[in-house]
Amino acid sequence: MLVDDTFNHKIYSELSVVSEKITRTIFYKGMDVDLAQFMLERSIQMLPEGHQFTYDKRLRYPALIRMTKDVLFPLINSWQTPILYIIATDGFKQFHHPSYEEGIDYLNKHSSVVQLELAGPHHIHMTNTDEVSAAVIDFLGLDRMFRTVRKLIPLLLRSSLKACSHR
Repeated sequence: MLVDDTFNHKIYSELSVVSEKITRTIFYKGMDVDLAQFMLERSIQMLPEGHQFTYDKRLRYPALIRMTKDVLFPLINSWQTPILYIIATDGFKQFHHPSYEEGIDYLNKHSSVVQLELAGPHHIHMTNTDEVSAAVIDFLGLDRMFRTVRKLIPLLLRSSLKACSHR
């Protein structure tokens, strides 16, 4: 009889030990232990013996693009909005896997994508929040909108005050 070990993960007595250990792996490099533990808490269950991961092992295969070209490329073609693709220098890009490169080439040719490379690890949105949020604000044009709104507020206030004073 075959034993299904899809969810049969090792049990860890201390979550802090696992958190510290994963911060030394390539995808969690640069992440502090508390943030790693926060992420781990979302994917573990507490057992009387300790902590155990709950994810399906079948989802953890070493593929950089989890969709086939037959699924991914029509999806890219359907996108109607501009895309900001933030690439972490120490993320998937460093592997230079042929499927990754092919996907990026297709994305560049068939969508309005802005690629931005920022220094940091795979979870750059969690470790370099200031840089990532600044890039998103800039991409969305929110910085220009906020500057315009800031200029308009005094004008609107003066107009409102004049209107009130004429009553």
